[in-house]
This record gives sequence, structure tokens and C-alpha cells, in this order.
Amino acid sequence: MTYVQDNAGSVRGRALRVTQLGSDGAPVTGSAADVYLTGGFITFSFTAAYNTGNEVQVTNAAGEVCVYYKLPDTLKNVTLKLDICDPDPVLTQMLVGGDVLTAGGTSAFAPAGSDASDLVAVGYAAESTGLEGNPNGVAVEVWADAIINGKSANRAPYWHYLIPHAKFRLDGDRVVDANAVASSFAGEGQGNEAFGTGPNMDLTGVTPVPAAGAFDWGFPGYTDRAFMYARTMNAPIGLKGVFANLGVAIVSIDAGDPATYNPSNATRPASLAALRALGALGNTTAWTSNQYVTLADASEAYWDGTTWQSGRTPAVVIPATGATAGSPGSFTPAGATAPANLAALSGVTASPTTAWITGQRVVLGDSTTAYWTGTAWAAGNAP
Repeated sequence: MTYVQDNAGSVRGRALRVTQLGSDGAPVTGSAADVYLTGGFITFSFTAAYNTGNEVQVTNAAGEVCVYYKLPDTLKNVTLKLDICDPDPVLTQMLVGGDVLTAGGTSAFAPAGSDASDLVAVGYAAESTGLEGNPNGVAVEVWADAIINGKSANRAPYWHYLIPHAKFRLDGDRVVDANAVASSFAGEGQGNEAFGTGPNMDLTGVTPVPAAGAFDWGFPGYTDRAFMYARTMNAPIGLKGVFANLGVAIVSIDAGDPATYNPSNATRPASLAALRALGALGNTTAWTSNQYVTLADASEAYWDGTTWQSGRTPAVVIPATGATAGSPGSFTPAGATAPANLAALSGVTASPTTAWITGQRVVLGDSTTAYWTGTAWAAGNAP
């Protein structure tokens, strides 16, 4: 088997999509701006940054190099640069944090066709000094035309570029003069396996209606890499503004430590209450000790056989029914929890039932020791 390709060039950036990420790296749902689409960008660039491998060099007594080896350079991340056409408050806030300044949907600022419930973006305020503006970062995707012999490729007419996790900062001067105010951003990008196929955008009202998954990233198994690109059949050309992420429905959750979602890119429930609202999700029996699933708010939950509970499945406590002499001895049955203290040994059967010999004892839950006298439990080691 060999590779084949049509060697299409990549020409003209056609669409930019920025997706807000949660603390787990997955696309968020329910925020004021889950996803933002625009064609209003001037340039987007990414440059691979490498860690330079150390050089090992040894010289002999004559000053000549007798051993030389250079460790390989390794990919560290990608440096990013984005220039947009206007000082877009929403996109700026998504990229670097801060706040969007808003007015009501019936205000004089509202564009034609606004609803009374709309928040009209009229400006931007920077993040507070000394604080990271957007600690969770964003994913950035760009679509460009795939060109063969001066025209769009007949098959897969677009290139789809993806940086699955990026953090940006404002870059350059903001100069208000006779020219347009520059809106430039710089940052770094890295891998993010939680991005999966990307956001499940609510495209209600878009005509013609795109096919389901039309703008998905087609190779989710590679999103742990810092950058990637691939040919694709569709691009969100002409779509602009804020879109809600409907998320990816959870089919089931498989118990584990941690548990796994099915499908793997399913949208994590926002909280314990949200998880409970989804029902058992394929679970029938209680999870075993220390199993848990991580939610979008970074909390943990487990299935107790009836409902979802906060935290991890507690360890099963096996009460001790017997104690075998030793230095130290042990409790039975296997895996039994040591009695908390001397008083808790009441009802535990000693083995042997005759007096234990010098030095024999068992260690209790409070770290003290005890031994069997032949008639009762006593504190310390057998004399």
C-alpha cells in the first residue's frame, strides 16, 4: 500500500472558528459564546517551536574532539499569530479573557432584527492586571481553499487546520490615527485530546442546512498533537457570529478509575445534578472501590447502584473476625480492616487460643498493639 494525493495547494483563508474550552479541555456548553465563526481575519499563522537537543562533546588531551553527539530537537509547541479585521469585542474576549461590554436588545446599539433578550456587544474591557484572562484557552480552526491547476479541487475542496488548545495575548500597539486600529494576537498552541471532533454547533436557522457533522474535525485520534491539518468536504463559509455548542450526547459511562465516557468525545455533565438528570447511563450494579467519573466542573461522582453520588466509591469495609498471632500478626478474613482500638477487639477470635508467645501482637487501627493472654486481649506485645 502506498500514499496517493492530488497535491492541492492551500490558498485563501475562508473561515475561522474559535471554540471555548472547559477546564478539562473539552468544548464548553452553555456559555455566552461557546463557538465563534468569522471570515473577518487578515492572517493566521502557526510556527513549530522546538526544544534544542543538548550537545555532548568530549575532547582528548590534545584538545581534539574524540566523542560528539547531539540529542535530537523535539517539538515543544506552536507559536501563533492572528490578525483580525476589526476590534471585535466578543472574539477578543474569547481569545484573551476580559469582559464584553453589552447593551440591551432594545437599546439604540442593537442591530436591526435583535430580540429584546439579546446582549448587544458594544465594547471590551481588558482582564484585571495580574490575572490570567482565559486560563482554559480555546481551540482554533481555519479553513482554506484547496486549489489544483488554478481552481478549486473537485474532491475535498478545502484544507482544515486545527490547533486544539491555544492561549493568546494581545500583541502589538493599538494606534488610533487615520488608519484602521490593528487587532493582533499572539500565543502558543499544544495538543488537547479532549477536543475530539470539535463542537456540535446549533445551526438552527442556517440555510441551506449543513449535513450533520459537516464541520467536524475528521481525525479525533490525533488531537493530542500541537497542530494538524487535513482535506475536508465542507467549510463554514459565510457563517459568522456566536453559536451554541449543543455538545455530544453521552451514550454510557463505563466504570473505572477514572471511568470512561462513550463516545469518548461526549460532553461531560456540568455538575452532579446534571449527571443525575441523565439517569443510569448503562449502569446497573454499584461501582467498586475508588471508581469515579470526572465531571465538567472537575468534581467526581460514582454510581452506587441506584443513583449518582459525589466523590469516589468508598472502600468496602470488611470487619475482622479473627486475629492470627505473629510479629506482627494479621487479621482474618483476607482484606479485613484492623479494629480501631483495644476495645474494638471484643468479639475477635484469637488464633491460637492459647497465650501468645513473647513479642507476638497485632497492630490496631490507632497504631497501638495488642496480644492474646489466653483469656483476654491486652495492650502491647506478648511478654
